[in-house]
Amino acid sequence: MARHVDQRKCSEWQQRLRRFEKAGLTVALFCKRERVSVPTFWYWRRKYVGRAPEPQAPPAAFSPVEVIGGRSVSLRFPIGAILEIPEDRPDLVRVAIEAAAGVSQPC
Repeated sequence: MARHVDQRKCSEWQQRLRRFEKAGLTVALFCKRERVSVPTFWYWRRKYVGRAPEPQAPPAAFSPVEVIGGRSVSLRFPIGAILEIPEDRPDLVRVAIEAAAGVSQPC
């Protein structure tokens, strides 16, 4: 059977844990001041603070691009530099992208 979640109690403990972080007290002193037991404090602390953060995907090194017919391919770098390569040299486009990404080139 599923357990009922008391939202009021959850909110109360989230606020209490924030107060603890700001209080600069030991757990025992803080619990005495808040009139809660130390084991209960640790239960709620593990419930909210002890959770592992949600995994996040690493940021992409490059944004997806779409090559549209034209006379050149332009690579715009975050520092403001622009590299233009003639469209009839796809080998140079590949080399430029790999070099910017730090991919080593074979000899």
